[in-house]
Amino acid sequence: MAFDNTITESDLDQDARTLVAGFNASESEPDLAVDGLSDSLLARLLRLFRLA
Repeated sequence: MAFDNTITESDLDQDARTLVAGFNASESEPDLAVDGLSDSLLARLLRLFRLA
């Protein structure tokens, strides 16, 4: 069965649990900006009308 090799949280050691908890605890917004799009015509129009 394909699920025989699945690792769950209970299978992790303490260091791995701490690492995963650090990923889950980050409250920061992800950076979704695409390089070059901040200077596009649409982005400039949105800034002109203060929509973004």
